[in-house]
Amino acid sequence: MKSAQLTNAAPVLVGAALGASVLALSTKALAIVVAGSAFATMAASVVFPYYILVATIPVQVDLLGGLTVTKLITPLVIAMVTFNALIHRGPWPTIWRWPAGYLALAFFVTSIVSLTLAEGLRGLPGEAAKIPVYGALFFLTLTFNKTPDDLRRLLWVIALTGLGEALITAAQVQYGFVMPGDWRKNIGLPGEGGVDGSFMSISEGKVRAEGTTAHPIFLASFFLMTMPCTALLLAREQNPWVKAALGIMLGLMGYAWFYTFARSSVIGFAVLILVVLWFHSRLLRSLSLVVLVLAVTGGLSYQMLSESFQSGLQSVESQSLFGKADLNEGSGSFAFRRESIVGGWNLFWAHPWFGVGFGQAINHYVKYLPSWADHYYHPAVIHNMFLEVASELGVFALSAFIGLWAWAFVSLHRGLRDPDVRPYAILLMSLLLGQIAFLMITPMVREVWLTVPLAIAIGAMAKPPAQT
Repeated sequence: MKSAQLTNAAPVLVGAALGASVLALSTKALAIVVAGSAFATMAASVVFPYYILVATIPVQVDLLGGLTVTKLITPLVIAMVTFNALIHRGPWPTIWRWPAGYLALAFFVTSIVSLTLAEGLRGLPGEAAKIPVYGALFFLTLTFNKTPDDLRRLLWVIALTGLGEALITAAQVQYGFVMPGDWRKNIGLPGEGGVDGSFMSISEGKVRAEGTTAHPIFLASFFLMTMPCTALLLAREQNPWVKAALGIMLGLMGYAWFYTFARSSVIGFAVLILVVLWFHSRLLRSLSLVVLVLAVTGGLSYQMLSESFQSGLQSVESQSLFGKADLNEGSGSFAFRRESIVGGWNLFWAHPWFGVGFGQAINHYVKYLPSWADHYYHPAVIHNMFLEVASELGVFALSAFIGLWAWAFVSLHRGLRDPDVRPYAILLMSLLLGQIAFLMITPMVREVWLTVPLAIAIGAMAKPPAQT
């Protein structure tokens, strides 16, 4: 038991040690500490490299020329997993699995091809450095999650990482803490000169925290994953002391999530909660069918829904707590997302086969905004994950990407029929649907490259109905 707890906690402890070392070292010197500490920790256990990679999902600190902690850790993780496989200490990465492995390979290969066609060799590594991170998360998740016990250990790693992120965020909100180092420069409210070291604005009583991510939206996305995982551990835990600790952890994450003020993640959480309730409430399942019939027959018009939703946004934003945040009004926030989505669609139709290159929409899509677009500000990326993939990578990568999501849901349907993995299947079903709702108005986030393969892994470990 103690050994298992150490295995779960070690990645977070290493992350804390690395964070503390930032206070004493420059970010360039920290790279040596990161590499040495990570390598020593990964050598302690076969599964540690994977857990270290998962624990760095929200750590988007730039250390060297745009290279984040995760981009530096990923080659070490791949090297350690390969070394363990060569000496027969651990498994080989699960790559050649039909259809998930082949779909993922098609997506990643097409991503590199599209970038090379669009930008030539000068586009490498650049944005392409994200591809090994996504690939490592995807294939190693399939490799190291074979049993329900593996899933439970992974949830602990996710929960403990969420706790660390929540504590950093709380320090930002309460004490104005900014992450040290040179990874943030002059980012803050327009016209105020920015705040070195943090996206968070703490002027005029306005607070919006980012933790160790690149933007509050990405922090909200991370909590959209960690909070449900922690809630499942809390629901299944028998030890009252551990249960109380998990409750405190969940409360801290909720507090940190609130101060991201990410309204798009509210939609994700709403869908996630509805899915969970749907599985546990016969009444809600009946009501959902009634709502579906009303929607199909036109009983709920788009205009009525829009007006109700806008009224709800204005009501929430008028509250004093949300008044502390540096936010556009709801209509403005959704206006630029709507214009961004239309621009992304137009960009896709202009470059349907291989797109404009991985991560290159920023240089193109504003030219394809609709003629009626009049919002004063447009984000750097298209605020719709699927349109982002379509416009940057083209129809072939989009087909593979959608295929991965479709197979994930097929796998979860299989997992729902096995009582041993059913709780995890419900968790992942709610997570994926919540992420889809969130990502329809938000760009790509790292977490999907953990949740999608995890859903596929659950389907693989589920026993056929006759054997359950």
